[in-house]
This record gives sequence, C-alpha cells and structure tokens, in this order.
Amino acid sequence: AGDEDVCKQALPLFEIMGKKSVYLGAIGNGAKMKLVVNMMLGCMTTTFSEAIGLCEKSGLKREEFFDVLGAGALQSPWYTIKGNAVNKELYKEEDVTFPMKHMQKDLRLALELGKEVNQSLTCAHETNELFLEAMKEGLQDCDLIAVHPVIKKKSC
Repeated sequence: AGDEDVCKQALPLFEIMGKKSVYLGAIGNGAKMKLVVNMMLGCMTTTFSEAIGLCEKSGLKREEFFDVLGAGALQSPWYTIKGNAVNKELYKEEDVTFPMKHMQKDLRLALELGKEVNQSLTCAHETNELFLEAMKEGLQDCDLIAVHPVIKKKSC
C-alpha cells in the first residue's frame, strides 16, 4: 500500500522476501488486510478446536478427523500444523508460532474496524471472547492453539 510507483520499484525486493506481493492502494490498506487475514486465522483456529472437541465428545477419533479433513476441500497447512500441536499438546511459550496475545490484539482491532465500517463480525466476536478467556488463564504468551484446552473443557 502507498505510492504505486514506489511499490513497483520495490517489487523485486518484495518478491525475494515473500511468496506474493499485492498492491492494495492507499496507505493503511495493508494494515487492514493484515487484520482481515489474521481475524480469519483466529476464527479458523477456534472452529478447528471446536470441531476436534465435537469429534471426540461424539465418539469419533481425532486422527480420523484429521485424515478426513486433510483429504477434502478444507485441507490446509494451518490445520496440519495446529493439529500436530494439539496432538502433542504444544501449548507452552517455547512452542509459539503466533502468540495468543498478538492474535487477540488483531481480533480486537478487526472488531473495531468492523464497527467503523458497520460490518457484523459475529464469529470474530466470539473468537475474541475465547481468546480473552484463555488469556485470563495465563495463556497470553502461549501459541494461539492454547485456546484448545479452554474450548475443550467448555460444555453447553
């Protein structure tokens, strides 16, 4: 985002640093896009955790869920990485790939952006609440998948 001519000049450097560069227009749009993508990542993580819990509590095996998930339209490297973290209970600070406190900050900012532009963000709101609950349990410096034990112990 920013001056398009400057972005075009810097494109060769951007291509070395990342998989893809997308010009997003005005200054600030890059930050907005980061919030949108991270909001989705946080929601995916909590939905994934709820799906694992539903599987297990309804008598299905976690490993079979992972196999089915990996073979279908929802196959995602994120689910593979976070599924491995759940299986090995990699929730500690030394296992962090994305700190929970940073995800919660991005969720909060995405919710603020949603209010600013009058967009309902129901899933993001509930996800933010789950992250706040996990942080109250002292998990703020852990990986965001540490929301899983918090979700797992919930009941209707």
